[in-house]
Amino acid sequence: MTGGPAHSDPAVREQHPAREQHGSANLFAGRIAYAGVSDPGRVRPVNEDGLLLLPAAGVFAVADGLGGLDHGDIASRTALQALAVLYTAPGGAPCCPLFPPPAEHPAGPPLFAVVASVNLRTFRQKIALGRNMATTLAMVQCCGPTAAVAHVGDSRVYHWRGDELRCLTRDHSLINELCDQGAMTASQAEHSRQRHVITRALGAAAEVRPTVAAVTVTTGDLLLLCTDGLNAMLADTAISAILQANTDDPGRTAAQLVAAANEAGGRDNVTVVLVQLTGWEKGVSA
Repeated sequence: MTGGPAHSDPAVREQHPAREQHGSANLFAGRIAYAGVSDPGRVRPVNEDGLLLLPAAGVFAVADGLGGLDHGDIASRTALQALAVLYTAPGGAPCCPLFPPPAEHPAGPPLFAVVASVNLRTFRQKIALGRNMATTLAMVQCCGPTAAVAHVGDSRVYHWRGDELRCLTRDHSLINELCDQGAMTASQAEHSRQRHVITRALGAAAEVRPTVAAVTVTTGDLLLLCTDGLNAMLADTAISAILQANTDDPGRTAAQLVAAANEAGGRDNVTVVLVQLTGWEKGVSA
């Protein structure tokens, strides 16, 4: 839940307990193990986060409804449902309608089109409901030795390899823009009351500009997707320590990350998705 306190409407909301999913799957490029946990935290009455696991298509995502607006839970759910439709053929079979991507730009046009479609669906739902709602999105698609990454807002994607944690996304936030402009230092940004204000979100307008990237992956790598309820509570060093101790079981690791965020205060909803590459085509260093 990004952006402020939740607004609860009993007519359209219900209390959401922790949600957990896990499993393994064979893809054309190898085998993965995956897990996802979404938890309301210790303070918020409504879980406005969501997660999507489509292992047969190699697609995983998290979304964080904006808590300062109406119906963040509906916004995140709408976005994830729209994303699922794009990767599911009639009859329920997984599909990748925009892949394989062009060799010269493996992460760009396909994911731009995916996010544009999801954003438009979310925006139209907002108009239909007459509500001011929006959501973040962070997603990955595992495609051969490359994982394509897209995000809007401050939900993140991390890459874990050889005891090194690297953030693949940069928050679309006001403080990052101010730092880029030289109007704020990194130290000031860390303590700013504006550090949770984001500058891009799905559903806020008919068009949105995601950031897309590609990372080379190989056997043993781990991809971590999370809403800001994790990284706002735990420093990257604390996240790394948990990953280092539990890399063989994504389900247990995801649950421990969420538990640690709650133990640190649990001031926000927290959602974690882990994708472990257990038998992948040989890649090169990212």
